[in-house]
Amino acid sequence: MDPRPGDDELTTRTELPSGTTPDNDEEPVLQRRSLTHDTFWSVLARGTHTVGAVIVFWMLARYLGEEQYGLYAAAMALFLLLSAFVTLGTFHIVVQRVSRDPSLAGHAWGAALVPGLVLSVAVAAILGVLAGLSVPGMDGRTIFILALAEFIRVATTSPAGSALVALDRFPTTAALTIWTTLLRVGFLGIAFFALDLSTLRAVAVASLAASLGSGLVSSIAAARIIGLPRFSVAASVQICRDGSPFSLTQASGVVLGDIDKQMLIRLDATPEFSTGIYSAGNRVLGLAAAPLYALLAATYPRFFAKGGEKGLFGTWSYSKRLMRPVTAYALAAGAALFAVAPLIDDVLGAGYSDSIGVIRLMALVPVIHLPALLAGEALTGAGHQGTRNRFIIGAGVLNVALNLALIGPYGVTGAILATYASEIFLLAGLIVWIKRKISV
Repeated sequence: MDPRPGDDELTTRTELPSGTTPDNDEEPVLQRRSLTHDTFWSVLARGTHTVGAVIVFWMLARYLGEEQYGLYAAAMALFLLLSAFVTLGTFHIVVQRVSRDPSLAGHAWGAALVPGLVLSVAVAAILGVLAGLSVPGMDGRTIFILALAEFIRVATTSPAGSALVALDRFPTTAALTIWTTLLRVGFLGIAFFALDLSTLRAVAVASLAASLGSGLVSSIAAARIIGLPRFSVAASVQICRDGSPFSLTQASGVVLGDIDKQMLIRLDATPEFSTGIYSAGNRVLGLAAAPLYALLAATYPRFFAKGGEKGLFGTWSYSKRLMRPVTAYALAAGAALFAVAPLIDDVLGAGYSDSIGVIRLMALVPVIHLPALLAGEALTGAGHQGTRNRFIIGAGVLNVALNLALIGPYGVTGAILATYASEIFLLAGLIVWIKRKISV
């Protein structure tokens, strides 16, 4: 038998400043529930998020139309890239620190919260001023509001949620994810149906309202469990330094997976149309892989624990255990998407008929991407984040170079070819490096 504590019975100790230990010099012990328990709540949260994302995607694509949706998708690709530098990867450090020392939850949360909020406003303002460069075709005020909505949501919910995940509070984080999803669906529904506003500005305002609401509730929930966040300039500077390698990983991942939307809107002959078509197909593919991301979210703290115990050998063994079911699901989902792709005409409208080909051509991308993600988590958990960064940066550079070469003559098909080449490069490089390292 392996008794697990209830929600109110997690083993913690009195919070201590970073770098200090209790008198008996014993490390705190956090008794984690089973992976099945954590995965259940993670899947519930991710499932609700996926249903909400499907609804949001349908509303945006259907009521904005392919051209406005193309602008929206290009803007979100840019914001995803910059959000890595708005949060500076600090929420990864929150998970790392709290997974290993639960008493530091309040300090880690507070240290990550302040810089994220400051940078959210600053970066959104810069993007609004430089509207012509950031998202050609969208006005500066809309860019500012939409960027602020994205940055504020990540800056407020990620540190709090990361601390709760590290404390094995998956039921609470699931409830917060569901609340965030309901807010976004609700505010966009009000804009589209109650107010009959099918504009990018209306979407931006609705998104900002949802982000403020989710950030407030997440912070209140974290404060009730952890206590008030502890603020310190020195701690914020340190967590930003520690998190910067993770922000580079996140940004490189966005370059690998989303930069093609920004490049399509700048390089293709019919930019708004092709970006909308490509983004719609890409979004459908991402939604199909959502259940696997739920599993990976549940396992993330465990990679740090395995790395602390047995280094790369432990984390890679853990990755290999997950690799076969993850790959099997990706294959099944790809086959299903290939079969049902023609239904997109009925769901989004005839304007998106070209997305059928995008979905079918990209159906095997998750079969490559998800195993590469598991290999990357093995490196992160074992303390080889710098090596992971180098591979992701290399794959991102390859993706950009191929997009520059292929989008002009081949349009969307060129972007898809670039995606496959860069994903294969990343997967092969990570596995070869890990096997060589372990065999030494």
